[in-house]
Amino acid sequence: MLFNSPLSVQKADGIIESLPSLTDERVLDVGCGEAEFLIRVIERKEGEGFGVDQNGDCISKARRAASGRISEKSCEFKDADVQDLAFESDAFGLAICLGSTHAYGSGDLAYPNSLRELRRVVRPGGLLLMGEGYWKQKAAPEYLKLIGEPVGIYRDHAGNLSYAEQQGLVPLLALTSSDDEWDEFEWSHQRRIEQEAASLPKDTELAKRLARRRDWMRGYLRWGRSTMGFGFYLLQKPF
Repeated sequence: MLFNSPLSVQKADGIIESLPSLTDERVLDVGCGEAEFLIRVIERKEGEGFGVDQNGDCISKARRAASGRISEKSCEFKDADVQDLAFESDAFGLAICLGSTHAYGSGDLAYPNSLRELRRVVRPGGLLLMGEGYWKQKAAPEYLKLIGEPVGIYRDHAGNLSYAEQQGLVPLLALTSSDDEWDEFEWSHQRRIEQEAASLPKDTELAKRLARRRDWMRGYLRWGRSTMGFGFYLLQKPF
């Protein structure tokens, strides 16, 4: 699971190929995780990257992953809350936020706040690449009870794009995760926790996590697979 989202290598590479050259541009990745997507962007489109994530372990792994693939000066990684960082307006040629809009707020504020702030920090003519959940159909009450508050998922696919247009952004590309990408995403999580629990059979907290995860997978197979989608939106800030 390279990208911590339902995204295959093939689709990720296709999205990156759709980007223009980023030579002499700064590239921001909010919630970069282990930064595989950002590293690939810098490898293929150049530019100066800045990846931020609150998970220090992920940032350490990102630095190791970047070593030997891109020059040390071409990408900086920071363990921080992005809202604690003061970015200047019009500072970036591309801002990426794949599944991390919660960095800018909770509930229905997450997606609107992230679009507003990333639009501010991207220069005129620059790009935003967003990854955001959406509803394929109305969610069953039992599914909502299982998953709790579905942070950021309040619209359908068209609604995510429409909202971005209302903020003055121009859609250039919109793709969605396939069933296969979702399956690999969910089962990769499942495999990892099953292996962890098997290696530490006396860990009671891990056993509870495993039980919750198995419940989640049952819900995914019964409701989630046909209900929750994930979209990738390439948007341009007008000149």
